Amino acid sequence: MALLKVMFDDWQMECCGTPFSVGDEVAWSLSGEAPLYSVELHGDEEADTVGRVRSIEVVTRGFTLPAGTRTFEPVAGEQWLRAVDRCPKWFSDSVEGSRERGYFRREVGVLVCLEVPGGAA
Repeated sequence: MALLKVMFDDWQMECCGTPFSVGDEVAWSLSGEAPLYSVELHGDEEADTVGRVRSIEVVTRGFTLPAGTRTFEPVAGEQWLRAVDRCPKWFSDSVEGSRERGYFRREVGVLVCLEVPGGAA
């Protein structure tokens, strides 16, 4: 068995995802390369990875509005993980701070530890 780290983005779950729990078997189409894969629900790809969910952590990131811009960017090193037993269908848009003040924290998805058959990925 191999363990994969998989990011399931909030927008993917909120749009077309089905919540899952620790211990569930899932079948997902993954993109990206090790050490972190991403779930892709919007495309012609069929589920290419089947595995069992070993852990789920909600990912929260800090965002800031750089001077002279109108686009928020992630703040390097500002990421927090919170263990949960079940993936939420909906994520909090603003955990702390405010867009008006140029800084906020937001839940951006879940980090999943997925056990899959085979050797190391």
